[in-house]
Amino acid sequence: MKKERIKSIVLIMLIITNLVLAEKIFVNEKLWLSGYNFFVSARNDHKKNSVTVAESLTMPEKIIVNTGYQSSRFIYRRNSENFSSINSAASETIKAALSDSKSAFLISDEDWYAALTAKSVYLSYPTVFSLDSFASFYGIATPELPISKFSDIVISENGNVYLGGDSYCKIPVTSQSISSIISAAAEEHSGDESVFNYSFDLFFDQNSGSESTILSPMILIYSEPVTAPTVISHAIVLEDGVVNDKPILSILPIFGVNKNSVRSYTEADGTLVYVENNGILKITPDGILTFTATENGIYLNRGSASSNALGFIESVNGNIETSADLCLKSLSFSENTEHFEFDYMLEGYPVKFDGIPAISATVQNGYLTEYSQVIRQFEILQEPAASPDFIEALDNVIESYRGSLSEMRITGMYPAYFDDFSGEEIHINWNIDVDNILAE
Repeated sequence: MKKERIKSIVLIMLIITNLVLAEKIFVNEKLWLSGYNFFVSARNDHKKNSVTVAESLTMPEKIIVNTGYQSSRFIYRRNSENFSSINSAASETIKAALSDSKSAFLISDEDWYAALTAKSVYLSYPTVFSLDSFASFYGIATPELPISKFSDIVISENGNVYLGGDSYCKIPVTSQSISSIISAAAEEHSGDESVFNYSFDLFFDQNSGSESTILSPMILIYSEPVTAPTVISHAIVLEDGVVNDKPILSILPIFGVNKNSVRSYTEADGTLVYVENNGILKITPDGILTFTATENGIYLNRGSASSNALGFIESVNGNIETSADLCLKSLSFSENTEHFEFDYMLEGYPVKFDGIPAISATVQNGYLTEYSQVIRQFEILQEPAASPDFIEALDNVIESYRGSLSEMRITGMYPAYFDDFSGEEIHINWNIDVDNILAE
């Protein structure tokens, strides 16, 4: 027995020695493709669920590295090991392009698709940005460009930046980091095959007859089901009918509510109601918090309205300690009003609730007048689950309108978690956004 134990110890020591030697050989002799260092050096800095509200404004929902081949495109989601490093390098290139955009010019749809299918990095956002808002989030002056808004960014291998939405423009710029990203992605996924195409690859974005379904050109068409961890959602404000004081007591002061002096009551369905001079705060048993101003609202007195709104959201988030990241869903600005909506993100996928965003905030003339947030905790289980087949899910939506359908336009179709507050296991599924249906 003792002899066998010694053998085991020696074997373990040999394995460790080999690993150390291998590392030294790779580090000293640089036995990797050009660009591979880019990912290796970034791995130690990877953190999950560490994105601030302000950082989430310019952070894409996902990044796709196109290696120039239709069968060789790779998705990096928020939880991917190298997402942060790719996004940082892309952001530097974008910021440089927007800061020196005098040579920008309009391009055709075909030029946009050509850039996207060549060697490039594609940053996909779920919202439409105005140039003013995007530049302000980056802390730079608003650039002069031939387009006023966009929702997608493509950076070519040599660094040229393309902005796309209803129309497209190109900003000539040079960057060495993008080529390294593409080379590193190709090496990382060596031997893998892509499992998706863009809608325009397969002409799904074109009308094909009297009864047709048109998908926006940038929608990803998956050839295989998406596999993602199973999730469970928990109420943290009211659990089994019992009020959890800790998150409530931490949230109330943020809304200017003094628990000892405020007028409060409980509605028949268990909703907690707090009435203060500046508004009414409600928290439902499912954890849906809403604030509605009765007069001006809550005064946000530091910096710009945008930074104040983001700071307010950060305060609420920090006190409930949600395990989810945030992704900007939509934003709108008028002369005196700013409105933000966010989705939660788990394991790189958005979380959807029935008809409401995870967070919504409206600021008018420097006052927070409306606010809502779904306050729940999420537990990530180890058991993976597969989504339905993409085409099957698409066919089911089409079938539900069969008979009166002339043309259906789908603006978004992507994997997401759907939380119905039941507390049961949540599996990845398809979110399908239908823009309009033309009846016969």
